[in-house]
Amino acid sequence: MIMKAYDIVVGGDGAAAAPGRRALLPAGWAGPQGPAIDPVTWPRSPRTGQPMHHRFTLWLPLEYRRRGEDLVAVSVFQWCDALYWRGPASPGTAMPAHPHLHLADDGVDQVFALLWLTESEYSGPPTARPIPAAPPVDGEEDPDGVPPRYAPLGAVWLAERDDPHAGVAPTDFDDDDDADERYETFGMEHLGGTVMSPNGPREGLSPWYLEVNRLGGVNHGGERDIAFDLASARMLGGMSSHIR
Repeated sequence: MIMKAYDIVVGGDGAAAAPGRRALLPAGWAGPQGPAIDPVTWPRSPRTGQPMHHRFTLWLPLEYRRRGEDLVAVSVFQWCDALYWRGPASPGTAMPAHPHLHLADDGVDQVFALLWLTESEYSGPPTARPIPAAPPVDGEEDPDGVPPRYAPLGAVWLAERDDPHAGVAPTDFDDDDDADERYETFGMEHLGGTVMSPNGPREGLSPWYLEVNRLGGVNHGGERDIAFDLASARMLGGMSSHIR
């Protein structure tokens, strides 16, 4: 199978690609509505037991389905202790987990969830975020899943791109004199290929990775890219000089 890299494009109806870009493939959505999962399996913060915030759901081309061909998409959720509840989970808040859930913890205050989806979970009717198990206490808040103002929202599309690093792990890239031009060309949210920034996440990523910056409200310390490895479910963050 020939490995390809794809730009992630948000908004519009996909009727026409941008000049110089190949046809757009419908590939999900960015925003607070989750995929068609049982609400009791909605990802929750392991620290607080509260329902996490859905950021985006992305359909995966066949070569990126590293958990099995029948798992056709991935949803990304986020929880930030610095913004929301900071206390421990209350007794009785534990809920059944989704069978294809992976939690990625940055070790500070961010928890991300990757949820691999079946076709019916991806294409079925969206699911609303469950009501929090308990109200926040003084000094804490819950924004009810309202995305930040900077968040690109709406329909998500994939556009195949001519990328010399499609199918190559980022740590295997050659460093050359054209690096700045290369990163300027490829500095947008994407599947596989060239990383968004020379200072972006690299170490330990496989060729099958997803890198975003603000898609659907994802944030990782402000102007930072974040990469999710679809082969290992590892999460890596790095500084970005290409904010969209």
